[in-house]
Amino acid sequence: MKRTSLNQGTAHDTELAGASPGDYVVVDELGHFAYYPSANAMLEDLEYVEEAASILDRGGNNFHLTMEAGRKLRLGSSFGRVEFTWLRQTWITDRRREPQAHRLLRLYPTTLEALLAGIFETLTLELPSITSSTPWIVNIGGKEVRPATLVDVDSLLAQLDHLERVVVRDPFGHDYRPIRHARHRLHAPGAGAIYYVEIESHAGGAGLGRKQSESLP
Repeated sequence: MKRTSLNQGTAHDTELAGASPGDYVVVDELGHFAYYPSANAMLEDLEYVEEAASILDRGGNNFHLTMEAGRKLRLGSSFGRVEFTWLRQTWITDRRREPQAHRLLRLYPTTLEALLAGIFETLTLELPSITSSTPWIVNIGGKEVRPATLVDVDSLLAQLDHLERVVVRDPFGHDYRPIRHARHRLHAPGAGAIYYVEIESHAGGAGLGRKQSESLP
């Protein structure tokens, strides 16, 4: 992949997952996941047919790339639904490979539908800038703050020495307990990457079969 700004982590505008039914997730030949808001954005970023091991839409339909005359890439027809066990294990492996790039630790899904929803949601939430009418909600000891993005949540929590009384809700209604992971015991109390470990909530994840959260690195 050319690794456009969309997947490199620079700010951009896109609707939250769910508002763009024509978006896709690509699993490349190395098992990395990348989100694209449209087929055109995906085809502009990919460079050769074998680069995409799997291309998924929200229904779990599995696509491959094909090459047209003039060596122009296009999206081929679906050849069936993606296999649940393979997709879940590949997703887990990718997130453990670079834990600081993937700090939203959702509860493990037990169905393909829940897994697909979680992948699309998580990848869009990890983007630095999104356009959405639904903010995050950060509850700090009973006081609510409504940041716009995960970057804003990080900045807010970085100012706190302790996170025990904090609960974070994402725009999809999933609740998390933030945990600061300091790499060295001599770091200041507010230092270290913040991971968001999903907890069971009353409103979040309706209809999704889920179990234990992903473990911290």
